[in-house]
Amino acid sequence: TLFDKNAKTERELGCAADKISIIPNGIHMERFAGISARAAHEGPLTLGAVVRIVPIKDIITMLRAFFLVQQALPDAKLRIMGQYEEDPEYFALCQQTVSTLKLTNVEFTGSVNVAEHLDDIDILLLSSISEGQPLAVLEGMAARRPFVTTDVGCCQDLIYGRIGDDLGAAGEVVGPMDYEAMARAILKLANHPEECRQMGEIGYERVNAYYTYEKFISSYQKIYKEALEMKD
Repeated sequence: TLFDKNAKTERELGCAADKISIIPNGIHMERFAGISARAAHEGPLTLGAVVRIVPIKDIITMLRAFFLVQQALPDAKLRIMGQYEEDPEYFALCQQTVSTLKLTNVEFTGSVNVAEHLDDIDILLLSSISEGQPLAVLEGMAARRPFVTTDVGCCQDLIYGRIGDDLGAAGEVVGPMDYEAMARAILKLANHPEECRQMGEIGYERVNAYYTYEKFISSYQKIYKEALEMKD
């Protein structure tokens, strides 16, 4: 399974604890090697999200949070990177929300090469109401960007670390659908640029230590090897 919370659920459902292994997702760190830490800079705050435009990702909460952010930072930008063809009705609702809230500087890019679009992003967002172990968060952390996420799946582990991981916080975690808390967390990071930069570095260190593709593959190879040895 991917993370501790899943393993706990499996045990509660009757799975034998000694038959459960935790193998996190792994990502190709080299894809993001050319992206440097986002330092304090002049100009508007730029927020980003790597996400499909579908209801479970709760883009509406993100847009509502951005509305509050723009009350404090009128020039702030939001770039939502991900395909929107899957659910045209929901995408239309998102566009209507942008119009209703009179939001400016909101861009839906569609499907893009994410690594090419992260360099000028200050803070990344995840507003989902359900997740497992989101690759978008791992990839954003590999790009040294801090995150504001909802408390779904293993986002607590990714942002704050598992037991034994004392690296520190790589961002902030808020309740699902709580757009006010999300806005407060965004502004907290925006108003403390050096802390924000340090969170990005912590995220990079965490992914590099625990969530690389090489570790992911090695863990599965170990399981198959042990299984073959038991069969013999």
